[in-house]
Amino acid sequence: MASVKAALKEAGWTFVISRIVIMMLSFLVVSIIPSRGSLSAANCFTSPRSCVFGWLHFDVLSYIYIAVSGYGTETSTAFFPLWPLLLHVVGAPLGPSVHLYYLIGIVLANILFYLSLVLLYLLTVELFDHTIARKALIYLAFAPYALFFFIGYTESLFLVLCLATFFCLQRAAKYGNLVYWWSAGLCGLLAALTRSQGFLLSVPFIVVFAQRYLVASKIQLTAWREKMMALLPILLIPLGVLIYMGYLWYAKGDPLLFSKAEAVDWNRAFRYPWVGIHDALHALFVPGPLQISNAINISSFFVSAIILGSNWKRLPLHYALFAMVLIIFPLCYPIGTIDALSAIPRYMLIVFPVVIISASWKQQRLATLCLAVSLALFTFNVMLFICHYWVA
Repeated sequence: MASVKAALKEAGWTFVISRIVIMMLSFLVVSIIPSRGSLSAANCFTSPRSCVFGWLHFDVLSYIYIAVSGYGTETSTAFFPLWPLLLHVVGAPLGPSVHLYYLIGIVLANILFYLSLVLLYLLTVELFDHTIARKALIYLAFAPYALFFFIGYTESLFLVLCLATFFCLQRAAKYGNLVYWWSAGLCGLLAALTRSQGFLLSVPFIVVFAQRYLVASKIQLTAWREKMMALLPILLIPLGVLIYMGYLWYAKGDPLLFSKAEAVDWNRAFRYPWVGIHDALHALFVPGPLQISNAINISSFFVSAIILGSNWKRLPLHYALFAMVLIIFPLCYPIGTIDALSAIPRYMLIVFPVVIISASWKQQRLATLCLAVSLALFTFNVMLFICHYWVA
């Protein structure tokens, strides 16, 4: 109970401060810097709509389109259904307004992000202590691409479901209660309905199950029926993807339409993970406007991979393995060859075990330097996104 109260309090402080920072940056950027394609900046006092709707572009519009109109095009099927469904459930009774759905998306994303902070604190304090748990909240809230936790993207929803799955697995491993195993499976199902990467939650589920029930010293202590009932909920996790495939089969006649849309419309066909890295490294030496983007994307991948690879023993095995597959998975779906690792920084944002590892560093100077760099990049990315420039 004390940990829960501390989690609510610490998450609250971190959440409020980070939201104030984002809103202040929004006000300053809109009021001072012209957005892309404009010759002058807006005045937030005379035109408050410019500030309020300064985040309304890119995939925010894609999710709103699906929430309002459904999957009207093949291209839109690449976006998994749970987030637009939430927008629709909340927004439909109030009317099909793009601006209304946009505001609903911001409210929902921020509520879910606060819950993510609470769960991250509870998980981290169980692994380390309160000091490291507080650091983890700060590192996550002010990560270079944490702006996506503020707007109507899937980051907040997917993260809270991943953390909830780990929280339930933690309790299942500790107490062996079937309710926790089934809760973990249900959270995994919802995560798989949010993003295709959600099915990767099967990995930590298998590891935790094996550690509890398949260790030699425990084989004779647990009834086989209990083991099967604890393992059965793992089937719920891939079921999330199967449900979406079933819907596409019923509504569109093709259960793999989302995969075809990724390959044809978004140019994200499956490749071996090293192919995307090779293409991105090669593009670094091709003169053009994407050189900086490629450098950022490659850096995001290697920083996450190096932190995990050099510190994975700090975490339980299921944390490390989940982080590893989360890092590798997007490499298997590069965008063509010129900007192969586009959006990788945003995908790395969800790899919360890396955040926990970073918070556990004892080298104070290194931690301070990393936080300073992160804050600078966070500020810069907020400015870019509001000014209608692609961030990730």
